[in-house]
Amino acid sequence: MTIVVLSSKGQIVLPREIRKALGVRKGDRFVVTLEGDRVILTRVPAPAPGNWRSWRGRLAGSGVLQAHLAEHADEVQRG
Repeated sequence: MTIVVLSSKGQIVLPREIRKALGVRKGDRFVVTLEGDRVILTRVPAPAPGNWRSWRGRLAGSGVLQAHLAEHADEVQRG
C-alpha cells in the first residue's frame, strides 16, 4: 500500500509503479466516481487520432453526466 498526499490544488500523484502497471501516461483521462468512501478512477480510452466521432457513446451508462449536473446544482445552490 502506498500513501499519497492531496495537494493544495486538490491533486494527487499516482505512484510510478501504479502508472507503469496500468500503462498510463501524461494526458490520459479518467472518470472519477465515488462509491461510499472510495474514489474510483477509470481510464477513458483515447479515440483514434483525428477521429473525434469515435467518442460518441463512450461514457454512456457511466453516470458521468448525472454526476456533473448534480455537482453543478450543488455549486449553484451554494452561490
